[in-house]
Amino acid sequence: MKRKRIVYIDFIRVLAMFLVVLAHACASELGHKSNSIDWNIAHSLVIITEVAVPLFFMISGSTILNSPKTHSIRYLFKHRLPKILIPFIIWSVITAYFARQIDGTYTYHSFMHAVLSMYHQPVIIAYWFIYPLISLYLLSPLLKAMVDSLSSTGLNYLLILWFIFTMIMPVVIPVLPADIRSYFKVYSMSKIVFSSYLGYFLLGYKLSQEKHRKTNWLVGILLILILFTINIEIGLINNHSVWKILNIFSIGSVPFIAGLIFVVLRSFENKYHHWFSRLIEILAPLTYGVYLVHGLVINLVEQWFGKSAYFTNFLLASLISLVVIFVLSKIPLIRKILL
Repeated sequence: MKRKRIVYIDFIRVLAMFLVVLAHACASELGHKSNSIDWNIAHSLVIITEVAVPLFFMISGSTILNSPKTHSIRYLFKHRLPKILIPFIIWSVITAYFARQIDGTYTYHSFMHAVLSMYHQPVIIAYWFIYPLISLYLLSPLLKAMVDSLSSTGLNYLLILWFIFTMIMPVVIPVLPADIRSYFKVYSMSKIVFSSYLGYFLLGYKLSQEKHRKTNWLVGILLILILFTINIEIGLINNHSVWKILNIFSIGSVPFIAGLIFVVLRSFENKYHHWFSRLIEILAPLTYGVYLVHGLVINLVEQWFGKSAYFTNFLLASLISLVVIFVLSKIPLIRKILL
């Protein structure tokens, strides 16, 4: 029997996918810092897209840690890992070849070096996300056993520790006076216990468990807009000025923004219009394929329109990636190994 899809999870998946494509379409423009309007707009858009990866980890934590199948290590290695590893490896080889052909930098040596190094180094920067995701997949049976035995208080305690050690301290310590900063040298050794990715993974699970809490979606959306606006303003301030201490707020607010997006969209579950639910149901299975192909497509469209046409590149890269993956998904063998 076909598994019933959860609309808000699929919606977050699709939203995060578009945000990732937007971030990478803006990356080239940000590489040449200036005070131009275009640069400031691109920078502001990238600040908004910072929630994309946290959202991906949150929905992964929600779906994986809520599944009873996660207890099975055999299921992990037989079904779950191959589903992300096989397409990732194949697309990495394809991308390593064609990205160099598009850029005009292809040599057999550079291609083989990229392919043989992919076990610890992504062939393109956009693929970095897969590496911590694989680590969390490998840990998922242990994490499942942990969250099943943890009380709500225990999980809250873990998330508070995560927030302090991975969101606050790394930003606070560099802005402290040098004579005080030296007392925190031990911090780099202690933080091995915590991971920003693990925190979002657990946060997604926790928020998915709070099914009976009512959410005022209007207040939630207003808070999201306010936090985004503040973060954009902070991002436009010169990072070398005394105001760089405000980065504490902008970095610390990302988990709250991601959490608000998660609970607001969850509050509409069973209320989404049928046509919207159907559209999301079509797009959601394409997101991993789009993620794997979009870096190559962005390289291609940048050759046509230039790196400064970031919004045009985003729209075209999104459309082309969706069409390519949708067509490939209709071919059974290709769908099985590439998507």
